[in-house]
Amino acid sequence: MAWGTTRVPVPVATVRLIVHRWCRTFARDNAREHRTDRYEVVLDSGRDIGSPSTMARSRSMTNMASMTSMDYHSSSSPSTAVLRRGQPFFMAVRMKDRNFDPRRDVLRAVFTFGPNPQVTKGSKVVLPFHMNQREFTRAPQKWDMRIHQQEGFNISCQVHIPANALVGLWRVNIETTTTTPGARIDEFRCKDDIYVLFNPFCREDCVYLDDEELRREYLMNDTGKVFVGTHHRPKGRRWIYGQFSDVALPAAQLLLGQSGLNPTERGNPVQVVRAIASIINANEGFGLLEGKWEGSFEDGVCPWVWTGSSKIFEHYLRNGSKPVKYGQCWVFAAVATSIFRALGIPSRPVTNFVSARDTNHTLSVDKYFDVFGDEMKGGPDGDNQDALWNFHAWTEVWMSRPDLQTGYNGWQAVDPTPPPQCRQNSTGADPKSRGPLAVEGFRRGPSSVESVRRGEIGFAFDTPYLFAEINAEVTHFQEDETSHWGFKKIPVNNYQVGRLILTKRPGADDDVSDADVEDITGLYKTLDNTSRYQRQSDGCFNSLFNQGMTSPYLERRDRERDVIQYPGTSVRRPSAMDIARKPWYDESRYPADSGKTAADRMSAMNAARSVDRAQPIFDSRTLNEDVQFDLVEQEKVAWGQPFNVQVLIQNRSQETRTITAYLCANSVYYTGVTARRLGRSDRQFVLQPGSRETMQLRISWEEYRERVVDYGHIKVFAMASVQETKQSCSAEDDFQLEKPKLDIQVRGNPQIGQECFATFSFMNPVPVTLTECEFSFEGSGLVRAQTVKYRDVKPGEMISFVQKFLPRFNGERKLVATFNSRELGDIVGSRPIHVRE
Repeated sequence: MAWGTTRVPVPVATVRLIVHRWCRTFARDNAREHRTDRYEVVLDSGRDIGSPSTMARSRSMTNMASMTSMDYHSSSSPSTAVLRRGQPFFMAVRMKDRNFDPRRDVLRAVFTFGPNPQVTKGSKVVLPFHMNQREFTRAPQKWDMRIHQQEGFNISCQVHIPANALVGLWRVNIETTTTTPGARIDEFRCKDDIYVLFNPFCREDCVYLDDEELRREYLMNDTGKVFVGTHHRPKGRRWIYGQFSDVALPAAQLLLGQSGLNPTERGNPVQVVRAIASIINANEGFGLLEGKWEGSFEDGVCPWVWTGSSKIFEHYLRNGSKPVKYGQCWVFAAVATSIFRALGIPSRPVTNFVSARDTNHTLSVDKYFDVFGDEMKGGPDGDNQDALWNFHAWTEVWMSRPDLQTGYNGWQAVDPTPPPQCRQNSTGADPKSRGPLAVEGFRRGPSSVESVRRGEIGFAFDTPYLFAEINAEVTHFQEDETSHWGFKKIPVNNYQVGRLILTKRPGADDDVSDADVEDITGLYKTLDNTSRYQRQSDGCFNSLFNQGMTSPYLERRDRERDVIQYPGTSVRRPSAMDIARKPWYDESRYPADSGKTAADRMSAMNAARSVDRAQPIFDSRTLNEDVQFDLVEQEKVAWGQPFNVQVLIQNRSQETRTITAYLCANSVYYTGVTARRLGRSDRQFVLQPGSRETMQLRISWEEYRERVVDYGHIKVFAMASVQETKQSCSAEDDFQLEKPKLDIQVRGNPQIGQECFATFSFMNPVPVTLTECEFSFEGSGLVRAQTVKYRDVKPGEMISFVQKFLPRFNGERKLVATFNSRELGDIVGSRPIHVRE
């Protein structure tokens, strides 16, 4: 018999069980059950592996913090499974050479998370295939598997993800071996990783939100508004969140890897949002978005040019995770909202109008003026960086807070904008030094909104900072040679901080005006406190702050008082007042039945300073304030038109009064920083008993055209003193020059894959030619964010720009666009579009 002519049978037991490369996670089928079928990584079955999303996914299990570049290749990739924890999902494996035999084979599914997965840390899960297990048998808080079907070489099963599972990318491996002790273990890597998200639809998840309308708005809505402008006339700035785009989840995963958050902490939403808040800002050369509030933006993108988050994520992924330039608070808040929604956390941007930036932790914003009434930048010692921002935006996330006592669940405030001291110290920092300790100073929140409302600032995290933003006292000091320390306090309209806190209303959508706004000031301040702030006047100036202004929007809900009891005790938790109280403070001045809360007592608390000379500054002597001053609210002023600033003065006494007053207007950045002086008026006059006088300052277009910056904010300041009574007072207010809206029209009936045409138009409102013009536009499922150059625009010219696009997905969509030029920018418009299949 010739060698090789006889085939010797091999026992089945000696044939190793091999898993075919076919391993399915049924991405689209599972997505319907998990409400993740809108994620483009699920829908796109033909993405280029060189796209930002695929590149980031391919490096998901590497040390992302060390990644400096990405290679581009051309290939294709199947859909990626995006799953919500707290729910089961289906998967299947196929054997290569023979059927699985449970008598001699061992088959296991192994899920791993992070660079060093461990079973004891919850980052490694091993689930054996038990062919007779047709139901889940483990506790709901544990991973589990049950067999769904075995047919030939194929085995399908259902895996339960517990509601406390780690959030992010999980690797899936299949292990095979035999029942023989010490037998070799073969491991087969599934082609795709799976994303596991938080689940606000699951009661066991910490981010559970028990309201379908709110889930639609704060989780599933991929467009919204961030409110900007002034408290007189807030405006909703439309934003495309793009949380379902093919770059959102990869960017979120990469940022979490760079944040320094231990992978074993990524199932805790408190720690996740805290880490994201720290890594969104990149002022140490390490993170997503670099902030800039003044100066030139030529080496990056002006913040007002962005139309949504996806382009920012795309820049970040394509450029080797280098920080994107530039952002400001409202952009930080919108981008954070995108990431949180992508990860499954209900979130929304909120805006506080007249927001305090308390840099020295005194819960007071101090401004110093010289004898001529000009503000002294930095104060007498040059180190005072306190500021009043016309508006400041942050992000709220919805979750329970098991780390706090009962009553502080719900909305939590997270501020991803770097604090001023961190921005100042960012120059020249080592980009690789940004670790868990280095970023600690950048973290702001999550702070329980309810704890802020109650004045309970001792709760984690960073609650005093947020409390100061909406409650700090504003104090003015002027040089005075008769004062032993060189300055006197000037009465100023009190409680102007935290004038209005706004967000978009659930279920509403308005592209023409802002009927979709929701006033949530009552969530941060008690109803009584808010109305008191709006009515109360300190000194003699009146303005909109002091004239009983009520919300132009929704009625605020009545809320309980700020003092709470520990469960089962009669001991009151220390409030902001208690924590910051100084030795001179006399509790008898504020009896318990006075109805004053911690927020009401801010002015008394802030009277304490760190020097011995502090107490005399806040002398409580009452002066004869018999001259009334009214700073007139500015009417709507269109960009390119002149405006008048007025102060009405009335002598209410029976005697003659000699008055010295000045009135000035400055162009300012929205952060309150003065850019340029626009005009000033100084007057001294004598008022007879009962008489009135009007002081006026007129600013023409020619005077402000080269001096107004960015968003067109104007700061008005007035100061006056009465010679006979030593009465003195000051007031400030701000308004914004109005710009035209960008009109958007769409031809025909948009349909998937069919060419559509959008027309963007507006009229140049200023008597100068606009140069370096460009249109930026974006729409989820309509067109990726892009910028197109445009010709110069003549004075008064009406222009129309037509752009072609091909819708990719059906349903209700939103197209957002901006127009910008060297002379005039931030012209914004949006249009809802219904796309047919």
